[in-house]
Amino acid sequence: MPRLEGLDEAERERYHRAYCGLCRAIGERCGQHCRLALTYDLVFLALLLGSLYEPEEREGEGRCAPHPVKAHGFVRSACIDYAADVTVALAYYKGLDDWNDDRSVRARAFAGMLAGSYRAIRERNPRICEAVETGMADIGAIEAAAREAGAAPGGEVPAPDAAANRFGVLMGELFVYRPDDYWADDLRTVGARLGKFVYVMDAVMDYEDDRASGSYNPLVAMDMSAEDMREDLHLLAAGVAEAFERLPLERDLRLLRSVVYAGVWQKYYALENDKEKRRG
Repeated sequence: MPRLEGLDEAERERYHRAYCGLCRAIGERCGQHCRLALTYDLVFLALLLGSLYEPEEREGEGRCAPHPVKAHGFVRSACIDYAADVTVALAYYKGLDDWNDDRSVRARAFAGMLAGSYRAIRERNPRICEAVETGMADIGAIEAAAREAGAAPGGEVPAPDAAANRFGVLMGELFVYRPDDYWADDLRTVGARLGKFVYVMDAVMDYEDDRASGSYNPLVAMDMSAEDMREDLHLLAAGVAEAFERLPLERDLRLLRSVVYAGVWQKYYALENDKEKRRG
């Protein structure tokens, strides 16, 4: 999400309206139970596509289950509806992935709850689901091969960044709003670079938990510390910014830049600060 402290009141309100709009779009298109899948990540995608294509927007106010007392403003558009479908498709496969990796009963139940909605998304937008299905299957195979190689001395270990690269390819396809459009390749590049950054950042953030639980983490497998990845993360983030700046964006540009240049680092710096406090 953006670094809210660096935005003015109008920009913060705009972001919250987009967030609420995505939440409503998920509920209307996929079912109210799917609103549990809402993430800040896909608000960024909705705003990015909206800034590039500038579709007609519909604004309104309303109450909902999480906010039953005070009405909240929201904005809806075709790009927000697209991001709603992507949200649920990713959440469904995230649940399956967590079940396969950790045998999380909660994750399996969540995926089961989303299954019917996922089938509906597949019917109206098969490209999204095909990208997620093939991407997650490939990533699962890469991670399984890495685990097996680690358990068997002399086994062939996949490249350390193989899974991160594949997740980048997956996200690149999801960032493409119109496959035959002039901007498809540029959006694919932004999504791919951001996807790889996110995968590596997640590995850094989950390092201690994964090392303790035995869950696959490329940094643990390579015996690298989270601190060793600082320079790599900065290089990956620079690549995201370079691809992002190629797009001719005007609407919500400060909001989007706040995510690209500052927001993606907020949890990382919070973790670093927490470590410093514990050391002190």
